[in-house]
Amino acid sequence: MIRPLRSIPAAAAAAATLLMLSACSSGPKPPDIAAPAVTGTLYVAGTAKDGTAAVWQVSHGSAHRLLGDSPAALPVTSVSLSPDGRRLAYVSRGIMYVKDLSTGQAHPAHTPGSVGEERATDVGMPDDSRCSTWSPDGRHVAFTVERGVFVYDASGAGRQVSGRPVSQWREGQRDLRDLASAPTYHDASAASDITCARWIDDTRLAFDRLGQNHADTIGSAAEADTTTIARIDTKQPELTNLLARWTASGVCRGRVLLDFHPEQSVSVTPSPVPNAARRTGVPLLVNAGALNYRAYSDNPRTAGADLSAARLFDTGAFWTFTPGTCRLVGAVPKSPDTGTYDYLVTTLDAGTGASPEQRTLTLAVGKGSPLSRPDSGYVVANPRPGAQTVAYPAADGEVGVVDLATGGAAVVKGPWKTATATVAWRDE
Repeated sequence: MIRPLRSIPAAAAAAATLLMLSACSSGPKPPDIAAPAVTGTLYVAGTAKDGTAAVWQVSHGSAHRLLGDSPAALPVTSVSLSPDGRRLAYVSRGIMYVKDLSTGQAHPAHTPGSVGEERATDVGMPDDSRCSTWSPDGRHVAFTVERGVFVYDASGAGRQVSGRPVSQWREGQRDLRDLASAPTYHDASAASDITCARWIDDTRLAFDRLGQNHADTIGSAAEADTTTIARIDTKQPELTNLLARWTASGVCRGRVLLDFHPEQSVSVTPSPVPNAARRTGVPLLVNAGALNYRAYSDNPRTAGADLSAARLFDTGAFWTFTPGTCRLVGAVPKSPDTGTYDYLVTTLDAGTGASPEQRTLTLAVGKGSPLSRPDSGYVVANPRPGAQTVAYPAADGEVGVVDLATGGAAVVKGPWKTATATVAWRDE
């Protein structure tokens, strides 16, 4: 009898395969939790399958395209929906617009004395169109663009609130081949960066003007490095520089979520909280009334709660103010391992600044599950009373919905190739 020559290698290969499968299956498995129902209307911005940038209105399993253009012409980070759901603000081909969704008419932004539309771009400024945000009463929209911060009403009429600070200096250069020669001088300048302007209330905005090293020469740091409060209900916008670095990440009913930047010296920079609480990456929930120099110089205890335990800005984390109640709810993976499904869920009463309530919850999000972890800060909450679901763009370009009561997760399908931002969620 002739022995099959391949029988032994085949058996060895089968055993090796079995061992590999056993090793792969030994890790954590995705939790089997019922997916939440997705109700209401989601507004999603991202890249369409044909490569264009677009914004969709998604409801009852169908998607309606509201905007579309080339990615360079329509930066999706500039898109925002008014609180009543009737208007979209966005930047298209270098012009700021407010679009009435009921009529389809888009109003280009203009300021008194300007000739034609007000452009978002300017020579020498950083090349981006950062964001737009609506005031709580829906009467105004603030654009943070290349040229600075602008505020407009629904018709597009408005004014510039703040430009980007520009530092200027004289810089010397010496001929290295002849060190005894006199240096020659020339004028140099650099523009500061600026963070997305957030509304503290209907008439005040908070944003950072950040000194950066924009030029490739020594001494090119731009001025600023300040948190700025701007009032728009005056004849001319009033700006107050706080000489501190606190980026406003979110605002709800007079409470401002701030992220501390460690670049400033805690010994010389005024702070709305005692210096002992100022640590790298520590988010703080602060009374809006503390955001002026006299308030936090005279009484540093006007600040709110230290949220360092919440770790809201860690990789894979997401947070949101719940509509109506202004409860701050955040979730962060308890381990950087993508195969871990345990999250630390923190809930804080934003009105009183009470101590956070924390619990560990298993979420059906991560490696091996249909939905990956969050990839950005574009998180929106279901506005339906009692709902505890949030929607976000996942790391794989999908739109995910997670129930922070049960841990269940669902994927929202749409015509996009990659979802970049969940713009809004309305109960309609």
